[in-house]
Amino acid sequence: MTIKIGLLGLGTVGGGVIDILRAQHPAWPVQVTRAAVRHITPARQAQYSNIPLTTDAASVVADSTIDVIIEVMGDVDPTLPLLETALHTGKHVISANKDLIAQHGEELAQLALAQHVGFYYEAAVMGAIPILHTLAHTYPSDQIQRIVGIANGTSNFILTQTSFFGSRYTSALREAQAKGFAEADPTNDVSGLDAAYKLAILTRLAFGVTPTIAQIPRQGIDQKLPDAIIKPLIIAERRGPRQLMLAVGPYVIKPSNPLSGVNGANNAVLISSTNMQDMMLMGPGAGARPTASAVLADLADLVTQIRQGTVPDPYHERTRSAADWQIIAPEPVSTGIPVLA
Repeated sequence: MTIKIGLLGLGTVGGGVIDILRAQHPAWPVQVTRAAVRHITPARQAQYSNIPLTTDAASVVADSTIDVIIEVMGDVDPTLPLLETALHTGKHVISANKDLIAQHGEELAQLALAQHVGFYYEAAVMGAIPILHTLAHTYPSDQIQRIVGIANGTSNFILTQTSFFGSRYTSALREAQAKGFAEADPTNDVSGLDAAYKLAILTRLAFGVTPTIAQIPRQGIDQKLPDAIIKPLIIAERRGPRQLMLAVGPYVIKPSNPLSGVNGANNAVLISSTNMQDMMLMGPGAGARPTASAVLADLADLVTQIRQGTVPDPYHERTRSAADWQIIAPEPVSTGIPVLA
């Protein structure tokens, strides 16, 4: 049985998915049969000559021969109804869209469960680091106390250059853009919004609560910072039975903390729990290959579930409303830059 895939988006990540499938998994029982792109060019048609291309994403979702939709096109408004339709019509969905997952992931996950299909989105958080599967499969019998992480490679690269090499912020940003770590418009990265989306997703998986972006205090890195080891952190910390502190922003970090050695465009997450205490995962958090690898890890899991005839429930999502929790902000500090305890 060949599992047929419809691909929404064929840019950096979508191209990476195709490249890895072609190079490393020729025997996989999967086939990308259609792909939706914003623009069809002769060069793109030549590069993907064996894949029919279309600018009509809805037609890919409506194709009854397709089993799995892989969505790497980004955006929320045009993408959400496409994924809803795919799930409603019995298609499995794999997405790398952090903005959409942060805002609508819970409802899409519940829709997938109701339709007995899979909804996967490991690639939406921290690239190749398997943090969502780790939270789902390693911690069901443990209570997570705190998650601290570096979730934005652009910000981490800039602060590495300014903290360790004395670069000015504008020079470090230009270098990040030249290396492909930062977009032409880096606002979402340097303002902390990108990291806030990822923290919202992690909070749902770790604590069972879905905060809104407005409930997550955030501070960007586009400001004058002191001479110290500074990292762009996301923090979710249990402060009581139903109290959760959330924060995104730059923190002064002690050299003894393992996150202090996570430099460049790498991401990392440090999970503190009752039974296992501290565990850290680290790896590349962005780019074509790391993110595409996370997409294909989800696809491998989904293929196994389809072959076994089981209903995919990749992250065991059992969420509560944010009203069940008191979401609190971090304590203010006089210096403007807090120190990670």
